[in-house]
Amino acid sequence: MQIRVSGPGGAAKRAGSDLRTTVTYRDDSLPLPLSIHFVRLVDDETGEHELRNVGVELGEELRDEESALAAPELTAVALRRVVERYPHWVELARAHATFNLDEPLTDHTRRPKPARLDPDWYRMIASEYRHHRDDGDPAPITTIARSHGVTPSAASRWVKSAKGLGLIDA
Repeated sequence: MQIRVSGPGGAAKRAGSDLRTTVTYRDDSLPLPLSIHFVRLVDDETGEHELRNVGVELGEELRDEESALAAPELTAVALRRVVERYPHWVELARAHATFNLDEPLTDHTRRPKPARLDPDWYRMIASEYRHHRDDGDPAPITTIARSHGVTPSAASRWVKSAKGLGLIDA
């Protein structure tokens, strides 16, 4: 799975450009790239922020006739699969958008593990675990280990800690 997080920079905000943070997934389980859009809402009094889901796109911009001919057809069955799993995709996207990275995330360039594992790290791991489990992955911990470039025992400890924090149902 390839994951790309893009968001508005300072110049974009000043220029009145798109203020959305977008998480885009490219995966064999998806017929076309799936982009989920968020806006960051900040409470002026408390300083708390919220990522609100404001849109979704399935597919990509077709720039020429050749790319249009190569694009796969979106079928009703494929669309139904995306819709059925949509809550899981949004939860996973929210976890990735929380980190607000400027660089694309791929299987080999995930958020670097913090020196001290913080609650955001465990929320992201819990979200990935639930996503893989709900998609029928027979070995979600092994998948997480591969995606973060660690041993399965390290990924297992992360999942166990996330369960201990109540982020994953036992």
